Amino acid sequence: MAVKLIKPKKSKSFDPILEQDFFKSLLKFKLGKKIAVAVSGGPDSLALTILLQKFSLENNIALKAISIDHGLRKSSKDELQWLASEFKKRKIKHKIIKWKNIKPNSNILSNARDKRYELLIKECERINIRYLFTGHHLDDQVENVLLRIIRGSGIKGLGSLQEKFNFKKSKVNILRPLLKYPKKSLISYLANEKQKYILDPTNTDNNFDRSRVRKVSSHLINEGLNNKRLLNTIKNLKEANNSINYLINSSLKSFIKINSRGVISILIDQFKPLPEEVKFRSISKLLIFIGKGKNTPRSKNILNLLDLIFKNNFKSLTIAGCLVKKEKKEILFLPEVTRKLCVTKIASSNFIWNEQYKVTMKNDYAKGLSIQYLGENGIKSVPKRYSNKLIKDIYPPSHLSIWKGKKLIAVPDINYSDKNIKSIKKYELIDIHSQLKE
Repeated sequence: MAVKLIKPKKSKSFDPILEQDFFKSLLKFKLGKKIAVAVSGGPDSLALTILLQKFSLENNIALKAISIDHGLRKSSKDELQWLASEFKKRKIKHKIIKWKNIKPNSNILSNARDKRYELLIKECERINIRYLFTGHHLDDQVENVLLRIIRGSGIKGLGSLQEKFNFKKSKVNILRPLLKYPKKSLISYLANEKQKYILDPTNTDNNFDRSRVRKVSSHLINEGLNNKRLLNTIKNLKEANNSINYLINSSLKSFIKINSRGVISILIDQFKPLPEEVKFRSISKLLIFIGKGKNTPRSKNILNLLDLIFKNNFKSLTIAGCLVKKEKKEILFLPEVTRKLCVTKIASSNFIWNEQYKVTMKNDYAKGLSIQYLGENGIKSVPKRYSNKLIKDIYPPSHLSIWKGKKLIAVPDINYSDKNIKSIKKYELIDIHSQLKE
């Protein structure tokens, strides 16, 4: 299959990157002797790779270019083979990693991005590289802000892309040194280098939100939206964000209640008068903490929940792995146990479970025991003389319980414990307010 290549042209309005200015901007990172760059063959990552090679040669640093073949497009294999041949000419070390797993049917761009980072970081860790560069630029910053506005993000969500961050708490630092440069400056640089680049058809595919927004962002940049103006706007948003964070952190204890066994609720009378942004973020934090979700729930779903919980006829709903339930003047946030029991094998005498329970075990803790939510099947396993305590509970399936295989061993909050196995000694609740702070 033929690779669609573009011969770059210099922009009349946007000058190419000045190499020495770019090199100077990298010195603050204290990079060490080895770095890596993620490269697809598009103009942004290709320009970055060439710049980094020149910087590396000047500073005696080993550079490794890494490409991920998602296999989502038929042409991806041929494109990366072309890229490999170009890097061979430029004497740039290059590795192609193939994504072999089942491909996603929905949220394709988001899932592909996460998998790309996962594979890139795994390779960096394998070869002991602590800094991974990516080609995100000014156009990406503008797209990011516009997308979040369209999706109804609050002030917090309108911040810029970070120049340096860790993906999912990895030890590899991801660096984005091109954030102040518009894409046309990168293409102008490639024109100086006489370097063709790959045309990615997904960039203009209107089936993707980002592709449609990209057309708007390019017009804004052409009209004079530069990095300085964007950063000034983001700075103002961050100052407003800090004020909201202070309000949330100073008022959490006034509206969040935790009962003796760890059930978390919001006190309606104290919560209702708070500013909408404070309510929005507090709900979002609770849903992530209790539902143990990897991603923040969609803004429209949180806004819908906020609208419903103050209505007199609201009873309950499920969202983001949580059961949200109204009881008198409280809104309870409970784990949706019907879908997930959160089973964890017990491997020590002292441990923390689900970020909320500090558990101490007796002598038999290592005999194949596990800890989990009680669940509906667990309720059926509780001896009858203990059942009355469960019936009175707000949500019996969410009780902490100890199991040995399929046999229920203990439910500490109702004082049930199998006499033949010395399992749980005690557990304490951890104060979660600090974990909910912004």
